[in-house]
Amino acid sequence: MGLFGKKPSADKIKYRRPDRVERGEFRKQEIAELSMPDTVRIIGESGFRECRSLKRAELSNTLCEIGAYAFRDCDMLENIVMPGEMRYPDGSSGLLGIGCFEGCGLLREIVIPEGVSVIGANAFHNCAALETVTLPRSLHAIRSGAFSGCARLKTLNMPVVPELIAQDAFRDTPCEKQIAAVRKPVLTIMHTSSFGLPEIFQFSAVPRMIGTEQTEGNMTIVLDDVDASRICFRITAYKHAGGSHVVPAGTAARLFYEEYDCAGKTGMQKEELVASYR
Repeated sequence: MGLFGKKPSADKIKYRRPDRVERGEFRKQEIAELSMPDTVRIIGESGFRECRSLKRAELSNTLCEIGAYAFRDCDMLENIVMPGEMRYPDGSSGLLGIGCFEGCGLLREIVIPEGVSVIGANAFHNCAALETVTLPRSLHAIRSGAFSGCARLKTLNMPVVPELIAQDAFRDTPCEKQIAAVRKPVLTIMHTSSFGLPEIFQFSAVPRMIGTEQTEGNMTIVLDDVDASRICFRITAYKHAGGSHVVPAGTAARLFYEEYDCAGKTGMQKEELVASYR
């Protein structure tokens, strides 16, 4: 772009496909304002990531998915207009992906649409100016770090308490004590290996879920028993499934550990599953 080049206006943004923003499609582009057509249903991973000139975004009324890191580090974004409802065409819950608004440091208010059942991990992490959040009645889970680091978040409109709120979902916010008083315990299982970043899975640990399968990502568990002191469960679908596990409240417990030589790699490799009930 030359010295006197113009930033793309809202009506000049051209989409590769009418129904979606593809992965990284507008990443780092100098877009000042976004008015998304109602044909768009999905914003793919990193779709508008690091659009550092973006100040205002009006999203599609038919939107059903905001992918991982979709608006991450849009650090001039002050205002975003969400649709009134987010659901897939089959009626299933809309999606707010991991880190989708992480680092949007000027965003002051967000209204999560009805139909959204899960706010992904780190979805609004370090949105330093965020003051007011309105949650929908459809919300079931707020994942790890979802609003952590939102140091000005004082108003949390929460018509119902979601069944699953991660212990650190509101860490370092003025709402932290408010949430601690109402949240229910959560089972967290972390899989670490020498080959990549840790995978974290979280499940509702309330008595009514005993005997019911819960699935997050590629892991499925069944609770066998739960009380204030410990949780008993089985992993029924995962690469390291099998057996029953008992985890005391407030204490991390190793479920699986393996150390081995791996051809072509230096030193010993390891994998482990660790669970906590908090």
